[in-house]
Amino acid sequence: MKYINKKYVMLTLAIALLSITACKKYTDEYNPQSRTAETYYNTFSGFEDLARSNYAPLRGIVNFTGLYYLGTDAFSTPSINDANGENLYNNNLNSTNGDVDSYLRQLYYAINIANNTLYWATQVKDGSTATINIRVAEAKALRAYYYYLLTETFGDVPLVLTRTTSINLVFTRTPEKEVYNQIIQDLTDAVGTLPATTSDFGRVTKGFAQHLLAKVYLTRGYKSYGSGEADFQLAATTSEAVINSGNYSLKTKYADLFDPSIANFQVNPEVIFSVQYSTNTVTNAFTVQQNGSVSQQSGNSLQQYFMWDTQNTGLIGRSTFYGKTNNSSALDPYWFSNFDKNRDSRYLANVYDVVYVQVAGSFNNKSYTVGDTLLYYPAVAFTPEQKAAKKYIVINPDEYRTSPFSAGLRSYPQFKKFRDPFVTAYVDFGGARDTYVFRLAETYLIAAEAYLKAGNTAKALQYFNAIRARAAKPGNNPDTGISYATEMQVSTLTIDDILDERLRELTGEEFRWFELKRTGTLVRRTLAYNDEAKAANALKAIHVLRPIPQAVIDLNRAAFPQNPGY
Repeated sequence: MKYINKKYVMLTLAIALLSITACKKYTDEYNPQSRTAETYYNTFSGFEDLARSNYAPLRGIVNFTGLYYLGTDAFSTPSINDANGENLYNNNLNSTNGDVDSYLRQLYYAINIANNTLYWATQVKDGSTATINIRVAEAKALRAYYYYLLTETFGDVPLVLTRTTSINLVFTRTPEKEVYNQIIQDLTDAVGTLPATTSDFGRVTKGFAQHLLAKVYLTRGYKSYGSGEADFQLAATTSEAVINSGNYSLKTKYADLFDPSIANFQVNPEVIFSVQYSTNTVTNAFTVQQNGSVSQQSGNSLQQYFMWDTQNTGLIGRSTFYGKTNNSSALDPYWFSNFDKNRDSRYLANVYDVVYVQVAGSFNNKSYTVGDTLLYYPAVAFTPEQKAAKKYIVINPDEYRTSPFSAGLRSYPQFKKFRDPFVTAYVDFGGARDTYVFRLAETYLIAAEAYLKAGNTAKALQYFNAIRARAAKPGNNPDTGISYATEMQVSTLTIDDILDERLRELTGEEFRWFELKRTGTLVRRTLAYNDEAKAANALKAIHVLRPIPQAVIDLNRAAFPQNPGY
Protein backbone atom coordinates (compact mmCIF):
# COMPACT_ATOMS: atom_id res chain seq x y z
CA MET A 1 0.00 0.00 0.00
CA LYS A 2 1.15 3.52 -0.69
CA TYR A 3 0.47 4.52 2.89
CA ILE A 4 2.49 1.54 4.15
CA ASN A 5 5.69 1.35 2.14
CA LYS A 6 5.05 3.66 -0.83
CA LYS A 7 6.06 1.01 -3.33
CA TYR A 8 4.28 -0.74 -6.16
CA VAL A 9 4.01 -4.45 -6.70
CA MET A 10 4.24 -4.90 -10.47
CA LEU A 11 3.27 -7.77 -12.72
CA THR A 12 2.37 -8.28 -16.33
CA LEU A 13 -1.23 -7.27 -15.80
CA ALA A 14 0.04 -4.00 -14.37
CA ILE A 15 -1.49 -4.42 -10.97
CA ALA A 16 -0.28 -1.70 -8.66
CA LEU A 17 -0.67 -2.49 -4.99
CA LEU A 18 -1.28 0.84 -3.36
CA SER A 19 -3.95 2.64 -1.41
CA ILE A 20 -5.65 5.71 -2.78
CA THR A 21 -7.03 8.71 -0.99
CA ALA A 22 -10.72 8.01 -1.13
CA CYS A 23 -13.94 9.86 -0.61
CA LYS A 24 -16.22 11.35 2.01
CA LYS A 25 -16.49 10.19 5.57
CA TYR A 26 -16.12 6.42 5.34
CA THR A 27 -13.29 6.51 2.80
CA ASP A 28 -11.10 9.13 4.44
CA GLU A 29 -8.06 7.03 5.33
CA TYR A 30 -5.73 7.54 8.28
CA ASN A 31 -2.10 7.52 7.17
CA PRO A 32 -0.10 5.33 9.58
CA GLN A 33 3.18 6.28 7.80
CA SER A 34 5.80 4.02 9.35
CA ARG A 35 3.59 1.00 9.89
CA THR A 36 3.88 -2.04 7.63
CA ALA A 37 1.13 -4.17 6.18
CA GLU A 38 2.15 -7.05 8.45
CA THR A 39 1.78 -4.97 11.61
CA TYR A 40 -1.19 -2.83 10.60
CA TYR A 41 -3.64 -4.78 8.45
CA ASN A 42 -3.88 -7.51 11.06
CA THR A 43 -5.45 -4.97 13.41
CA PHE A 44 -9.10 -4.11 13.10
CA SER A 45 -8.45 -0.40 12.53
CA GLY A 46 -5.82 -1.17 9.89
CA PHE A 47 -8.08 -3.66 8.16
CA GLU A 48 -10.88 -1.06 8.08
CA ASP A 49 -8.52 1.34 6.31
CA LEU A 50 -7.65 -1.35 3.79
CA ALA A 51 -11.33 -2.14 3.21
CA ARG A 52 -12.03 1.54 2.55
CA SER A 53 -9.41 1.61 -0.17
CA ASN A 54 -11.56 -0.71 -2.31
CA TYR A 55 -13.75 2.22 -3.33
CA ALA A 56 -11.28 4.72 -4.72
CA PRO A 57 -10.37 2.80 -7.94
CA LEU A 58 -13.99 3.07 -9.02
CA ARG A 59 -13.42 6.73 -9.80
CA GLY A 60 -11.06 5.78 -12.60
CA ILE A 61 -13.12 2.81 -13.77
CA VAL A 62 -16.35 4.74 -14.39
CA ASN A 63 -14.62 7.39 -16.50
CA PHE A 64 -13.72 5.47 -19.67
CA THR A 65 -16.14 7.39 -21.88
CA GLY A 66 -14.55 6.22 -25.13
CA LEU A 67 -14.88 2.52 -24.38
CA TYR A 68 -18.35 2.88 -22.89
CA TYR A 69 -20.02 5.12 -25.46
CA LEU A 70 -18.12 5.54 -28.74
CA GLY A 71 -18.94 3.17 -31.56
CA THR A 72 -22.53 2.68 -30.45
CA ASP A 73 -25.91 3.66 -31.81
CA ALA A 74 -26.32 7.04 -30.13
CA PHE A 75 -22.79 8.29 -29.40
CA SER A 76 -19.99 9.34 -31.70
CA THR A 77 -16.99 11.66 -31.75
CA PRO A 78 -17.35 15.46 -31.47
CA SER A 79 -15.78 15.82 -34.92
CA ILE A 80 -17.59 14.12 -37.76
CA ASN A 81 -14.21 13.60 -39.46
CA ASP A 82 -12.45 11.93 -36.52
CA ALA A 83 -10.64 8.64 -37.24
CA ASN A 84 -11.07 7.34 -33.67
CA GLY A 85 -10.79 3.54 -33.69
CA GLU A 86 -13.22 3.06 -30.83
CA ASN A 87 -15.89 4.80 -32.87
CA LEU A 88 -15.10 3.56 -36.37
CA TYR A 89 -13.64 0.11 -35.57
CA ASN A 90 -10.84 0.81 -38.03
CA ASN A 91 -7.15 -0.07 -37.75
CA ASN A 92 -6.74 2.44 -34.92
CA LEU A 93 -8.56 -0.02 -32.67
CA ASN A 94 -5.65 -2.34 -32.09
CA SER A 95 -3.56 -3.92 -29.36
CA THR A 96 -1.69 -0.67 -28.70
CA ASN A 97 -4.87 1.31 -28.03
CA GLY A 98 -4.28 3.35 -24.88
CA ASP A 99 -7.82 3.06 -23.53
CA VAL A 100 -7.98 -0.74 -23.58
CA ASP A 101 -4.53 -0.92 -21.99
CA SER A 102 -5.43 1.52 -19.21
CA TYR A 103 -8.81 -0.15 -18.67
CA LEU A 104 -7.34 -3.59 -18.10
CA ARG A 105 -4.71 -2.18 -15.77
CA GLN A 106 -7.24 -0.21 -13.73
CA LEU A 107 -9.52 -3.22 -13.31
CA TYR A 108 -6.77 -5.62 -12.23
CA TYR A 109 -5.39 -2.97 -9.92
CA ALA A 110 -8.83 -2.81 -8.25
CA ILE A 111 -9.07 -6.61 -8.16
CA ASN A 112 -5.76 -6.82 -6.33
CA ILE A 113 -7.02 -4.46 -3.64
CA ALA A 114 -10.08 -6.68 -3.24
CA ASN A 115 -7.91 -9.81 -3.07
CA ASN A 116 -5.65 -8.12 -0.54
CA THR A 117 -8.72 -7.34 1.58
CA LEU A 118 -9.87 -10.96 1.45
CA TYR A 119 -6.45 -12.16 2.59
CA TRP A 120 -6.09 -9.78 5.51
CA ALA A 121 -9.61 -10.55 6.68
CA THR A 122 -8.23 -13.94 7.71
CA GLN A 123 -5.39 -12.32 9.71
CA VAL A 124 -7.20 -9.74 11.83
CA LYS A 125 -6.61 -10.35 15.53
CA ASP A 126 -9.26 -8.10 17.05
CA GLY A 127 -12.48 -6.26 16.30
CA SER A 128 -15.94 -7.27 15.19
CA THR A 129 -16.21 -10.55 13.29
CA ALA A 130 -19.56 -9.44 11.86
CA THR A 131 -18.03 -6.25 10.46
CA ILE A 132 -15.07 -8.15 9.00
CA ASN A 133 -17.48 -10.51 7.25
CA ILE A 134 -19.34 -7.54 5.77
CA ARG A 135 -16.09 -6.07 4.48
CA VAL A 136 -15.28 -9.42 2.88
CA ALA A 137 -18.68 -9.37 1.19
CA GLU A 138 -18.08 -5.82 -0.06
CA ALA A 139 -14.75 -6.87 -1.56
CA LYS A 140 -16.29 -9.91 -3.24
CA ALA A 141 -19.13 -7.88 -4.71
CA LEU A 142 -16.73 -5.29 -6.10
CA ARG A 143 -14.42 -8.00 -7.45
CA ALA A 144 -17.40 -9.53 -9.21
CA TYR A 145 -18.19 -6.16 -10.79
CA TYR A 146 -14.64 -5.78 -12.05
CA TYR A 147 -14.56 -9.27 -13.54
CA TYR A 148 -17.92 -8.66 -15.20
CA LEU A 149 -16.48 -5.58 -16.92
CA LEU A 150 -13.28 -7.42 -17.82
CA THR A 151 -14.79 -10.53 -19.31
CA GLU A 152 -17.45 -8.60 -21.25
CA THR A 153 -14.69 -6.41 -22.67
CA PHE A 154 -12.01 -9.00 -23.43
CA GLY A 155 -13.68 -12.42 -23.22
CA ASP A 156 -11.40 -15.01 -21.60
CA VAL A 157 -9.27 -13.27 -18.97
CA PRO A 158 -6.90 -14.38 -16.19
CA LEU A 159 -8.95 -15.21 -13.10
CA VAL A 160 -6.79 -14.00 -10.22
CA LEU A 161 -8.35 -14.74 -6.83
CA THR A 162 -5.41 -14.28 -4.48
CA ARG A 163 -3.38 -11.22 -3.61
CA THR A 164 -0.26 -10.39 -5.56
CA THR A 165 2.88 -10.02 -3.42
CA SER A 166 5.58 -10.61 -6.02
CA ILE A 167 6.16 -10.35 -9.74
CA ASN A 168 4.30 -13.00 -11.71
CA LEU A 169 5.09 -13.40 -15.40
CA VAL A 170 2.88 -16.39 -16.12
CA PHE A 171 -0.84 -15.87 -16.70
CA THR A 172 -3.30 -17.77 -18.86
CA ARG A 173 -6.73 -16.78 -20.08
CA THR A 174 -9.51 -18.44 -18.10
CA PRO A 175 -12.56 -19.36 -20.21
CA GLU A 176 -15.33 -16.78 -19.97
CA LYS A 177 -17.78 -19.37 -18.67
CA GLU A 178 -15.57 -20.05 -15.64
CA VAL A 179 -15.15 -16.34 -15.00
CA TYR A 180 -18.94 -16.00 -14.98
CA ASN A 181 -19.21 -18.87 -12.53
CA GLN A 182 -16.85 -17.05 -10.18
CA ILE A 183 -18.73 -13.77 -10.58
CA ILE A 184 -21.97 -15.49 -9.63
CA GLN A 185 -20.33 -17.24 -6.69
CA ASP A 186 -18.89 -13.98 -5.35
CA LEU A 187 -22.22 -12.21 -5.70
CA THR A 188 -24.17 -15.05 -4.14
CA ASP A 189 -21.80 -15.01 -1.17
CA ALA A 190 -22.16 -11.24 -0.91
CA VAL A 191 -25.97 -11.30 -1.04
CA GLY A 192 -25.99 -13.65 1.94
CA THR A 193 -23.86 -11.35 4.10
CA LEU A 194 -24.24 -7.72 3.05
CA PRO A 195 -26.65 -5.51 5.01
CA ALA A 196 -29.76 -4.21 3.27
CA THR A 197 -28.89 -0.64 4.26
CA THR A 198 -25.88 1.28 5.52
CA SER A 199 -25.37 4.53 7.39
CA ASP A 200 -22.26 5.10 5.24
CA PHE A 201 -23.94 6.10 1.98
CA GLY A 202 -21.75 4.91 -0.86
CA ARG A 203 -20.79 1.53 0.56
CA VAL A 204 -21.79 -1.64 -1.20
CA THR A 205 -25.02 -3.15 0.16
CA LYS A 206 -27.16 -6.19 -0.56
CA GLY A 207 -29.01 -4.17 -3.21
CA PHE A 208 -25.75 -3.63 -5.13
CA ALA A 209 -25.01 -7.35 -5.19
CA GLN A 210 -28.56 -8.31 -6.18
CA HIS A 211 -28.81 -5.67 -8.92
CA LEU A 212 -25.48 -6.77 -10.39
CA LEU A 213 -26.38 -10.45 -10.04
CA ALA A 214 -29.60 -9.82 -11.96
CA LYS A 215 -27.63 -8.15 -14.75
CA VAL A 216 -25.09 -10.98 -14.77
CA TYR A 217 -27.83 -13.60 -15.10
CA LEU A 218 -29.47 -11.52 -17.82
CA THR A 219 -26.19 -11.24 -19.73
CA ARG A 220 -25.33 -14.92 -19.36
CA GLY A 221 -28.78 -15.88 -20.63
CA TYR A 222 -27.85 -14.61 -24.09
CA LYS A 223 -24.60 -16.59 -24.25
CA SER A 224 -24.05 -20.00 -25.82
CA TYR A 225 -22.83 -21.43 -22.50
CA GLY A 226 -25.64 -19.81 -20.54
CA SER A 227 -28.89 -21.37 -19.40
CA GLY A 228 -31.15 -19.32 -21.63
CA GLU A 229 -34.66 -18.98 -20.24
CA ALA A 230 -33.57 -20.23 -16.81
CA ASP A 231 -31.01 -17.41 -16.58
CA PHE A 232 -33.61 -14.89 -17.73
CA GLN A 233 -35.97 -16.11 -15.03
CA LEU A 234 -33.23 -15.80 -12.42
CA ALA A 235 -32.55 -12.26 -13.64
CA ALA A 236 -36.23 -11.42 -13.34
CA THR A 237 -36.68 -12.79 -9.82
CA THR A 238 -33.39 -11.30 -8.59
CA SER A 239 -34.25 -7.84 -9.91
CA GLU A 240 -37.71 -8.15 -8.36
CA ALA A 241 -36.07 -8.90 -5.02
CA VAL A 242 -34.46 -5.45 -5.21
CA ILE A 243 -37.64 -3.74 -6.42
CA ASN A 244 -39.80 -5.34 -3.70
CA SER A 245 -37.26 -5.07 -0.88
CA GLY A 246 -38.74 -1.85 0.47
CA ASN A 247 -35.29 -0.29 0.57
CA TYR A 248 -35.58 1.60 -2.71
CA SER A 249 -38.22 3.58 -4.55
CA LEU A 250 -38.50 5.62 -7.74
CA LYS A 251 -38.34 9.37 -7.31
CA THR A 252 -41.57 11.10 -8.30
CA LYS A 253 -39.80 13.33 -10.82
CA TYR A 254 -36.93 12.17 -13.01
CA ALA A 255 -35.41 15.64 -13.10
CA ASP A 256 -35.03 15.72 -9.32
CA LEU A 257 -32.40 12.98 -9.55
CA PHE A 258 -30.03 15.39 -11.31
CA ASP A 259 -31.02 18.86 -10.12
CA PRO A 260 -28.21 20.27 -7.96
CA SER A 261 -30.47 23.02 -6.66
CA ILE A 262 -32.25 20.37 -4.56
CA ALA A 263 -30.52 19.75 -1.25
CA ASN A 264 -28.88 16.32 -1.02
CA PHE A 265 -30.31 15.44 -4.43
CA GLN A 266 -27.84 12.58 -4.86
CA VAL A 267 -28.72 10.85 -1.60
CA ASN A 268 -32.13 9.47 -2.45
CA PRO A 269 -33.97 6.14 -2.28
CA GLU A 270 -33.63 5.47 -6.01
CA VAL A 271 -29.83 5.24 -5.90
CA ILE A 272 -28.58 1.72 -5.21
CA PHE A 273 -24.92 2.57 -5.62
CA SER A 274 -22.91 5.60 -6.64
CA VAL A 275 -19.22 6.43 -6.86
CA GLN A 276 -18.55 9.13 -4.30
CA TYR A 277 -16.74 12.43 -4.74
CA SER A 278 -16.10 15.30 -2.36
CA THR A 279 -15.86 19.08 -2.20
CA ASN A 280 -12.61 18.53 -0.28
CA THR A 281 -9.86 18.81 -2.89
CA VAL A 282 -7.61 16.46 -0.93
CA THR A 283 -10.06 13.57 -0.70
CA ASN A 284 -11.34 14.29 -4.22
CA ALA A 285 -8.02 13.16 -5.73
CA PHE A 286 -7.54 9.63 -7.03
CA THR A 287 -4.96 7.48 -8.78
CA VAL A 288 -5.40 5.97 -12.24
CA GLN A 289 -3.44 3.36 -14.16
CA GLN A 290 -2.70 5.02 -17.48
CA ASN A 291 -0.70 3.58 -20.37
CA GLY A 292 1.80 1.85 -18.14
CA SER A 293 2.17 4.65 -15.63
CA VAL A 294 0.36 5.87 -12.55
CA SER A 295 -1.09 9.38 -12.45
CA GLN A 296 -3.21 11.50 -10.14
CA GLN A 297 -6.47 13.16 -11.07
CA SER A 298 -8.70 15.35 -8.97
CA GLY A 299 -12.46 15.30 -9.08
CA ASN A 300 -15.13 13.92 -11.35
CA SER A 301 -15.35 14.66 -15.07
CA LEU A 302 -19.00 13.62 -15.38
CA GLN A 303 -20.06 17.23 -15.94
CA GLN A 304 -17.98 17.25 -19.15
CA TYR A 305 -19.82 14.38 -20.85
CA PHE A 306 -21.52 14.67 -24.26
CA MET A 307 -21.20 18.44 -24.72
CA TRP A 308 -20.11 20.30 -27.82
CA ASP A 309 -17.27 22.77 -27.42
CA THR A 310 -18.66 26.23 -26.67
CA GLN A 311 -15.29 27.98 -26.95
CA ASN A 312 -15.60 27.77 -30.73
CA THR A 313 -17.70 30.94 -30.59
CA GLY A 314 -16.63 34.08 -28.79
CA LEU A 315 -20.24 34.79 -27.81
CA ILE A 316 -20.12 31.83 -25.42
CA GLY A 317 -16.39 31.32 -25.02
CA ARG A 318 -14.97 29.44 -22.07
CA SER A 319 -18.21 29.65 -20.19
CA THR A 320 -18.33 28.30 -16.64
CA PHE A 321 -22.12 28.10 -16.97
CA TYR A 322 -22.04 25.66 -19.89
CA GLY A 323 -18.72 24.16 -18.82
CA LYS A 324 -15.79 22.56 -20.58
CA THR A 325 -16.38 19.43 -22.65
CA ASN A 326 -13.99 16.51 -22.41
CA ASN A 327 -14.16 16.24 -26.23
CA SER A 328 -14.40 12.47 -25.91
CA SER A 329 -17.90 11.62 -27.08
CA ALA A 330 -20.90 13.40 -28.50
CA LEU A 331 -24.59 12.72 -28.95
CA ASP A 332 -25.55 11.43 -32.38
CA PRO A 333 -28.78 12.62 -34.02
CA TYR A 334 -30.35 9.27 -33.17
CA TRP A 335 -30.18 10.13 -29.47
CA PHE A 336 -32.38 13.17 -30.00
CA SER A 337 -34.84 11.36 -32.26
CA ASN A 338 -35.61 8.92 -29.45
CA PHE A 339 -37.61 11.35 -27.35
CA ASP A 340 -41.31 12.13 -27.57
CA LYS A 341 -40.68 15.80 -26.87
CA ASN A 342 -44.38 16.55 -26.36
CA ARG A 343 -44.85 14.00 -23.59
CA ASP A 344 -41.47 12.96 -22.15
CA SER A 345 -40.11 15.22 -19.39
CA ARG A 346 -36.65 13.66 -19.62
CA TYR A 347 -35.73 15.51 -22.79
CA LEU A 348 -35.46 18.95 -21.21
CA ALA A 349 -34.09 17.41 -18.02
CA ASN A 350 -31.14 16.24 -20.13
CA VAL A 351 -30.50 19.15 -22.50
CA TYR A 352 -30.84 22.89 -23.00
CA ASP A 353 -32.83 23.63 -26.14
CA VAL A 354 -31.74 27.29 -25.91
CA VAL A 355 -28.16 28.55 -25.56
CA TYR A 356 -27.66 32.09 -24.31
CA VAL A 357 -24.92 34.60 -25.01
CA GLN A 358 -22.25 34.66 -22.31
CA VAL A 359 -19.95 37.30 -23.84
CA ALA A 360 -21.26 40.38 -25.65
CA GLY A 361 -20.26 40.62 -29.30
CA SER A 362 -21.47 40.13 -32.83
CA PHE A 363 -22.04 37.28 -35.26
CA ASN A 364 -23.24 37.41 -38.86
CA ASN A 365 -23.41 41.21 -38.61
CA LYS A 366 -25.80 41.02 -35.65
CA SER A 367 -24.98 42.39 -32.21
CA TYR A 368 -25.70 40.41 -29.06
CA THR A 369 -25.60 41.27 -25.37
CA VAL A 370 -25.14 38.88 -22.45
CA GLY A 371 -28.33 36.90 -21.87
CA ASP A 372 -29.60 37.15 -25.45
CA THR A 373 -30.68 33.97 -27.16
CA LEU A 374 -27.89 32.82 -29.46
CA LEU A 375 -29.02 29.31 -30.47
CA TYR A 376 -32.42 27.68 -30.53
CA TYR A 377 -33.04 24.02 -31.26
CA PRO A 378 -36.73 23.55 -32.06
CA ALA A 379 -38.37 20.17 -31.64
CA VAL A 380 -40.10 20.71 -34.99
CA ALA A 381 -37.99 22.04 -37.82
CA PHE A 382 -38.34 25.69 -38.79
CA THR A 383 -38.86 26.60 -42.42
CA PRO A 384 -36.19 28.74 -44.11
CA GLU A 385 -38.56 31.69 -43.83
CA GLN A 386 -39.09 31.13 -40.11
CA LYS A 387 -35.35 30.85 -39.53
CA ALA A 388 -34.64 34.04 -41.50
CA ALA A 389 -37.13 35.96 -39.36
CA LYS A 390 -35.14 35.29 -36.16
CA LYS A 391 -32.15 37.22 -34.94
CA TYR A 392 -30.80 34.15 -33.18
CA ILE A 393 -29.53 31.05 -34.93
CA VAL A 394 -32.06 28.26 -35.39
CA ILE A 395 -30.62 24.76 -35.75
CA ASN A 396 -33.09 22.14 -36.93
CA PRO A 397 -32.91 18.45 -35.89
CA ASP A 398 -31.40 17.44 -39.24
CA GLU A 399 -28.56 19.95 -38.78
CA TYR A 400 -27.04 18.63 -35.55
CA ARG A 401 -23.95 17.27 -37.33
CA THR A 402 -22.93 20.77 -38.47
CA SER A 403 -21.88 23.84 -36.52
CA PRO A 404 -22.42 27.47 -37.49
CA PHE A 405 -19.06 28.25 -35.89
CA SER A 406 -16.60 25.50 -36.88
CA ALA A 407 -16.49 23.18 -39.89
CA GLY A 408 -16.59 19.48 -39.12
CA LEU A 409 -17.98 19.89 -35.60
CA ARG A 410 -21.46 19.43 -34.18
CA SER A 411 -24.01 21.74 -32.63
CA TYR A 412 -26.97 20.26 -30.82
CA PRO A 413 -29.02 20.95 -27.68
CA GLN A 414 -26.33 21.24 -25.04
CA PHE A 415 -26.18 18.37 -22.56
CA LYS A 416 -26.88 19.41 -18.96
CA LYS A 417 -27.84 16.26 -17.06
CA PHE A 418 -24.67 16.21 -14.98
CA ARG A 419 -24.14 19.95 -14.42
CA ASP A 420 -21.99 20.46 -11.34
CA PRO A 421 -22.29 23.64 -9.24
CA PHE A 422 -19.03 22.77 -7.49
CA VAL A 423 -17.08 23.42 -10.70
CA THR A 424 -16.60 27.18 -10.83
CA ALA A 425 -13.96 27.42 -13.55
CA TYR A 426 -13.49 26.27 -17.13
CA VAL A 427 -11.42 23.20 -16.24
CA ASP A 428 -11.07 19.48 -16.77
CA PHE A 429 -12.19 17.23 -13.91
CA GLY A 430 -12.74 19.03 -10.59
CA GLY A 431 -16.31 17.80 -10.20
CA ALA A 432 -17.74 16.92 -6.80
CA ARG A 433 -21.04 15.34 -7.75
CA ASP A 434 -21.33 11.57 -7.49
CA THR A 435 -21.63 9.15 -10.39
CA TYR A 436 -24.71 6.93 -10.27
CA VAL A 437 -23.69 3.36 -11.07
CA PHE A 438 -26.84 1.40 -10.20
CA ARG A 439 -30.25 3.06 -9.96
CA LEU A 440 -33.64 1.46 -9.33
CA ALA A 441 -34.94 2.61 -12.71
CA GLU A 442 -32.35 0.35 -14.31
CA THR A 443 -33.46 -2.52 -12.07
CA TYR A 444 -36.97 -2.06 -13.51
CA LEU A 445 -35.58 -2.20 -17.05
CA ILE A 446 -33.51 -5.29 -16.23
CA ALA A 447 -36.71 -6.93 -14.96
CA ALA A 448 -38.56 -5.86 -18.12
CA GLU A 449 -35.87 -7.30 -20.39
CA ALA A 450 -35.58 -10.50 -18.37
CA TYR A 451 -39.31 -11.14 -18.39
CA LEU A 452 -39.52 -10.34 -22.10
CA LYS A 453 -36.78 -12.88 -22.84
CA ALA A 454 -38.46 -15.39 -20.51
CA GLY A 455 -41.69 -15.06 -22.48
CA ASN A 456 -43.74 -13.13 -19.91
CA THR A 457 -44.62 -9.99 -21.86
CA ALA A 458 -47.26 -8.85 -19.38
CA LYS A 459 -44.74 -8.64 -16.54
CA ALA A 460 -42.20 -7.03 -18.85
CA LEU A 461 -44.70 -4.32 -19.76
CA GLN A 462 -45.51 -3.75 -16.10
CA TYR A 463 -41.95 -2.75 -15.28
CA PHE A 464 -41.30 -0.99 -18.57
CA ASN A 465 -44.39 1.17 -18.30
CA ALA A 466 -43.62 2.11 -14.71
CA ILE A 467 -40.52 3.92 -15.96
CA ARG A 468 -42.37 5.57 -18.82
CA ALA A 469 -45.17 6.75 -16.57
CA ARG A 470 -42.69 8.38 -14.20
CA ALA A 471 -41.00 10.07 -17.17
CA ALA A 472 -44.18 11.67 -18.47
CA LYS A 473 -44.82 15.38 -18.23
CA PRO A 474 -47.37 16.26 -15.55
CA GLY A 475 -51.00 16.86 -16.42
CA ASN A 476 -53.12 16.07 -19.42
CA ASN A 477 -52.51 16.44 -23.13
CA PRO A 478 -54.71 19.41 -24.11
CA ASP A 479 -55.33 17.91 -27.54
CA THR A 480 -56.71 14.62 -26.19
CA GLY A 481 -57.67 15.27 -22.58
CA ILE A 482 -55.69 12.14 -21.63
CA SER A 483 -52.89 12.29 -19.11
CA TYR A 484 -49.38 12.28 -20.51
CA ALA A 485 -48.57 9.40 -18.16
CA THR A 486 -51.27 7.30 -19.80
CA GLU A 487 -50.22 8.27 -23.30
CA MET A 488 -46.64 7.24 -22.51
CA GLN A 489 -47.71 3.64 -21.83
CA VAL A 490 -47.14 1.01 -24.51
CA SER A 491 -48.86 -2.30 -25.17
CA THR A 492 -46.15 -4.06 -27.18
CA LEU A 493 -42.49 -4.48 -26.37
CA THR A 494 -39.26 -5.49 -28.11
CA ILE A 495 -35.58 -5.50 -27.14
CA ASP A 496 -35.11 -2.43 -29.33
CA ASP A 497 -37.82 -0.65 -27.33
CA ILE A 498 -35.96 -1.45 -24.12
CA LEU A 499 -32.64 -0.27 -25.54
CA ASP A 500 -34.26 2.99 -26.65
CA GLU A 501 -35.80 3.44 -23.21
CA ARG A 502 -32.42 2.85 -21.58
CA LEU A 503 -31.05 5.71 -23.69
CA ARG A 504 -33.76 8.06 -22.53
CA GLU A 505 -33.49 7.06 -18.89
CA LEU A 506 -29.85 6.14 -18.34
CA THR A 507 -27.60 8.15 -20.67
CA GLY A 508 -24.27 8.65 -18.94
CA GLU A 509 -25.14 6.05 -16.29
CA GLU A 510 -25.34 2.81 -18.27
CA PHE A 511 -22.28 1.74 -20.24
CA ARG A 512 -23.90 1.73 -23.67
CA TRP A 513 -21.42 -0.55 -25.47
CA PHE A 514 -22.08 -3.29 -22.90
CA GLU A 515 -25.86 -3.05 -23.34
CA LEU A 516 -25.66 -3.41 -27.11
CA LYS A 517 -23.18 -6.24 -26.82
CA ARG A 518 -25.35 -8.13 -24.34
CA THR A 519 -28.44 -7.96 -26.53
CA GLY A 520 -26.57 -8.91 -29.71
CA THR A 521 -27.42 -5.58 -31.35
CA LEU A 522 -24.05 -3.79 -31.38
CA VAL A 523 -23.34 -4.29 -35.07
CA ARG A 524 -26.88 -3.80 -36.33
CA ARG A 525 -27.80 -0.72 -34.32
CA THR A 526 -24.44 1.02 -34.62
CA LEU A 527 -24.33 0.64 -38.40
CA ALA A 528 -27.94 1.79 -38.61
CA TYR A 529 -27.72 4.92 -36.45
CA ASN A 530 -24.09 6.05 -35.97
CA ASP A 531 -23.41 8.07 -39.11
CA GLU A 532 -19.64 7.97 -38.79
CA ALA A 533 -19.47 4.22 -38.10
CA LYS A 534 -21.91 3.62 -40.93
CA ALA A 535 -19.69 5.53 -43.36
CA ALA A 536 -16.57 3.66 -42.24
CA ASN A 537 -18.43 0.33 -42.49
CA ALA A 538 -15.68 -1.52 -40.60
CA LEU A 539 -17.68 -2.84 -37.64
CA LYS A 540 -17.95 -6.64 -37.65
CA ALA A 541 -18.95 -9.41 -35.29
CA ILE A 542 -15.35 -9.75 -34.05
CA HIS A 543 -15.64 -6.32 -32.45
CA VAL A 544 -17.82 -7.58 -29.61
CA LEU A 545 -14.45 -8.15 -27.94
CA ARG A 546 -11.72 -5.55 -27.51
CA PRO A 547 -8.07 -6.30 -28.34
CA ILE A 548 -5.84 -7.66 -25.58
CA PRO A 549 -3.21 -4.97 -24.83
CA GLN A 550 0.07 -5.80 -26.55
CA ALA A 551 2.01 -5.10 -23.36
CA VAL A 552 0.20 -7.96 -21.63
CA ILE A 553 1.02 -10.38 -24.43
CA ASP A 554 4.65 -9.27 -24.70
CA LEU A 555 5.41 -9.47 -20.99
CA ASN A 556 3.66 -12.76 -20.35
CA ARG A 557 5.74 -15.94 -20.33
CA ALA A 558 2.84 -18.30 -21.02
CA ALA A 559 0.68 -18.63 -24.09
CA PHE A 560 -1.62 -15.62 -24.18
CA PRO A 561 -3.42 -15.47 -27.53
CA GLN A 562 -4.83 -12.25 -28.98
CA ASN A 563 -8.56 -11.96 -29.64
CA PRO A 564 -9.53 -12.85 -33.22
CA GLY A 565 -9.21 -10.09 -35.79
CA TYR A 566 -6.65 -7.92 -33.98
